[in-house]
Amino acid sequence: MRRHLLLLVAVACICGPAMAARNENGAMVVHTNDSVVYTTSANYCASTLPTVCEELNTSTNKPVEEAEAVIWFVAAFWPEADPGVTTLQFGIEHNLPSADYFSDYSACGPQPLELPDGGWPFSGGNPELPGQSGNLVAYGEAVYQHVFPFYWFAAIGSLADTYVGSRTYPATNEAKFVDDGNPPIEDLCFNFGRVEWGAAGYNQCPQPPIADGACCFPDGHCEVLESGDCANAGGVYQGDDTLCDPNPCPQPQVACCFADGACTFVTAEQCAQAGGTPQGYPSDCDPNPCPQPLGACCQPDGTCSMTLQVDCTGSWLGYGSDCDPNPCEQPLGA
Repeated sequence: MRRHLLLLVAVACICGPAMAARNENGAMVVHTNDSVVYTTSANYCASTLPTVCEELNTSTNKPVEEAEAVIWFVAAFWPEADPGVTTLQFGIEHNLPSADYFSDYSACGPQPLELPDGGWPFSGGNPELPGQSGNLVAYGEAVYQHVFPFYWFAAIGSLADTYVGSRTYPATNEAKFVDDGNPPIEDLCFNFGRVEWGAAGYNQCPQPPIADGACCFPDGHCEVLESGDCANAGGVYQGDDTLCDPNPCPQPQVACCFADGACTFVTAEQCAQAGGTPQGYPSDCDPNPCPQPLGACCQPDGTCSMTLQVDCTGSWLGYGSDCDPNPCEQPLGA
């Protein structure tokens, strides 16, 4: 009963929201070894595998239609990672013509429990996804190794271009590791592999996560970018894991316009605090970019008109003056 409860807990974790944790950027890759001869009595979970992802083998020359190739699905993490795996959700893809080409298969790990699709591993029961199926494996205790097998298959090749590989869980198109936290946190897996008969397969070995941080631009705005992307965009990188909230970037000075047409050179924040209107980056006060106000312009004959100061041919009474009522001195006459 306890083991069934553990599997239900694992399923609940898989259905939760994804956020980066200790298994971030892990891989579900493959390995095969032609020197291994399949027998029904062997424990292939105990086989010695390379301890470095790049040393895993992805090609087999086992004769098709005759001998089984033993293929391991392997969890791999970059050397500086701190993995702790309690559950894996994954899929298989292949081009084998029938289920008879899988002679045997089993999960690996401490007290492994499986929740496979119907028809695993040959088919997931979806005719639109031939050669694809999914599984979930949960452990009684966490695995902390950087490279370890979590499943193995004994498969017979049907043609020279036969392949068997790891992939996302077909029903959700996601593959996941769940860690040993409380509450557990899951990490998506984007790195997979493929064994091919008579040709080179491939493994997408894990790489260190690419750090990002706050990137400051000349106009004072901030974006979270990778350091290289920041430099290419003309920004200044503020360091790994730095944030843009609050904005760490120095703010530039800009032209600040006031209602009387005056201009000062200050930051946008200082401009707003003073009641002005910032003109944006880049802007300057020389020449003055600010709209100039109209004022009353008095002529010698006592007439008044609203003009700009530069357009007044009489006496300009200044910003805020008006011609209603007429403020102009009226001339004397006989």
